[in-house]
Amino acid sequence: MKKEEREKRWANGDSYNSYITKELSSFRKDAWKKQICSHFKGRTGLEILDLGTGPGFFACILSEEGHHVTAIDSSEGMLGHAAENAGRLGVSPDFLKMDIGNLEFADDTFDVIVTRNVTWTLEHPEMVYTELKRILKPQGMLLIYDANWHLHFYDPERMKRVRERERRHLEKYGTREVVSGGDLAYFASAPLTRIIRPDWDVKVLGDRLGMEVTVHEDVGKEVYEQWEKELYGESPLFEICAVKPEKCQAEQNMKTYWQERARSFGFGRNGSILKELGEQAGRYLPEGTHKVLDAGTGTGVVAAAMALLGHEVTGIDLCSNMIEKARENTQALGLSVDFVCTPAGELPFEENTFDVVISRNLLWALPDPEAVLLQWQRVLKPGGILAYWDGNHYLYLFDKEAEGYRKKLEELAGSAHGNGHADPVDYSLCDNTALELPLSKMNRPGEWDERVLPKLGFDIFAEEIERPQVLLKYGIIEGSYTNFFIAARNGKPVK
Repeated sequence: MKKEEREKRWANGDSYNSYITKELSSFRKDAWKKQICSHFKGRTGLEILDLGTGPGFFACILSEEGHHVTAIDSSEGMLGHAAENAGRLGVSPDFLKMDIGNLEFADDTFDVIVTRNVTWTLEHPEMVYTELKRILKPQGMLLIYDANWHLHFYDPERMKRVRERERRHLEKYGTREVVSGGDLAYFASAPLTRIIRPDWDVKVLGDRLGMEVTVHEDVGKEVYEQWEKELYGESPLFEICAVKPEKCQAEQNMKTYWQERARSFGFGRNGSILKELGEQAGRYLPEGTHKVLDAGTGTGVVAAAMALLGHEVTGIDLCSNMIEKARENTQALGLSVDFVCTPAGELPFEENTFDVVISRNLLWALPDPEAVLLQWQRVLKPGGILAYWDGNHYLYLFDKEAEGYRKKLEELAGSAHGNGHADPVDYSLCDNTALELPLSKMNRPGEWDERVLPKLGFDIFAEEIERPQVLLKYGIIEGSYTNFFIAARNGKPVK
């Protein structure tokens, strides 16, 4: 189903607004306030995002509690009703027309994100969850209220029970309420309609995105009328509370550093580096076109190299500035590449999604590289290829011989950082953080990669090792650090 057709379903909002106006004048208003605010521990003045606000129920009641609420929706009709409801209550949330799949907020913006009956509608829910984590502050809270509203369409026994509840409702209350009808084409376009939740949400938010997750399996007991509890008993309303962890300081330092470097970091649009990288990686890939994940894409160099070879490429990066540059660079070459802003170890993709995971100069910069490799393995198909470039960039901090080389190099040729990139970045942040990173002290690939990859089930079938030579004004000095390329086959069993 096309995006325009999906959005048309929610364009008007009159019937939903009728339901919301009744809620705003019923016991539910205070019941919902009590339920949501119980998580805030008495805090006021929170920055709250109401995601998919509809006619503005959450936006209005949380504004009444003294919080600053930003409420977004893609429907002009819904936002119009929301503004009217807010006006009647004398509150002033900030209402914005915005696509949930393209959130225009900076990192670490909100204390709380709330959403009700929205996530089931999403075409790419895991991507949205990744973005929601990005815009939450550390220790920020995501509150999701939803249900398995349409699972009965894919379960005949459940459908029988739903119809029996409809029959009993008509018999008891004298009104016909239909739970078992609806737009099947629309439901089919929303993947969560046929997945058991909140199990799926816990797996994504907790296991993949590293958030602390708690679940209330039936919050409808607190906010529903009796007839709703009876009618919707096959799809109880659940509450998910997911808290974003405090940031690892080393990861935060690296993010700060590379956000700055993105302003003037190179790309190599002349094509030489793109051709070189494509040829080197291409030697170890099976024939044909593949789904490729470029982890730590930076300005999109490797993503572009793979796309030029005809592969279907997705690039990820921790830094939004890098993602922006990568989009600009690949679009300038006429390439179609998908980019997602997410840490290398928090991948919003299902298992066995990619044929190839590729990366360049990333693993050395990670606080927990082994955990990241496990995430890469999760999204890599059995028999898929892991390929990456890396180097002993900071071994000189722990090796006297390498330290002497580095000092001589900087004395004769200037900073060895970012050769070819004349920018004003303070490199000390990266240098100081490298002291805390586990791979900085490893003489690789022998001391780590050749040990860890087989332990995780990867079969290394290719290594290319280079000891770079640097031309100085007083002659040539051979590098005391190593650059290398590794290709390994994913040996995890087929499920």
